[in-house]
Amino acid sequence: MNGLLLTDGYKTGHHQQYPKGTEEVYSNWTPRSNKYAPKGCDKVVSFGQQYVFQWLHDYFQDNFFSKPKALVCNELKEELSLYLGTDYDVTHYEELHDLQYLPIKVKSIIEGVEVPVRVPMVTVVNTDKKFYWITNFLETILSTMLWQPMTSASIALCYKRIFKKWTLKTDKDNLAFIDFQGHDFSMRGMGGLQSAISSGMGHASVFLGSDTLPVISSLRNYYKAKGFVVGSVNATEHSVMCAGTKDDEIGTFRTLMQTYPTG
Repeated sequence: MNGLLLTDGYKTGHHQQYPKGTEEVYSNWTPRSNKYAPKGCDKVVSFGQQYVFQWLHDYFQDNFFSKPKALVCNELKEELSLYLGTDYDVTHYEELHDLQYLPIKVKSIIEGVEVPVRVPMVTVVNTDKKFYWITNFLETILSTMLWQPMTSASIALCYKRIFKKWTLKTDKDNLAFIDFQGHDFSMRGMGGLQSAISSGMGHASVFLGSDTLPVISSLRNYYKAKGFVVGSVNATEHSVMCAGTKDDEIGTFRTLMQTYPTG
């Protein structure tokens, strides 16, 4: 999909709506509330910025800048003219294609730290006066991609603190095991592959146990992770456990024990 279609429809006219003479737009991305967070989650874990901005750079390179200007800009003109019911002028998009990069400067709080709610995590500003409109044009895709890994990381950390509190009271000799007690199954519950990966990466910033296998290659790709990243075990599921039918449940367990004699 054309990179310039990854925004809210209402933003496609904002380049005409800013006051005449606008040269710079400086925006921030800020977690505004923890109203719906679990009890104890009063801060937000900073995570996902490196992933999101690298993804954004790569996506625009592959799906806009590297393709012929006429191809991508004619597509935009056709789609947005139909969408808005007007003859949409794509001159500003053509100029961006001529530039061959996204003219933005990004600042971010370091990842892996907790940040109070209502404190900006990321700022974005345009670096070319002609493209003042690009800053908030990108806000849509940045917002939709940043909230998920930060939310999952923050909730995972809250759970881990609960685990640690009670492990210290009941089984402090096995404290290290809590790294695997908050196991992630993001591909079982999230709304699509990218959502599962971003959620799973956020979870993996706190816990070591995960069945979201794509998280491993994603963390290697976007965070240069080396060696062990997350792990799991050879587990079963309903299709396996029911295959022997109720007439041979014991046989199913015998087969599993023979297959995995050490567990």
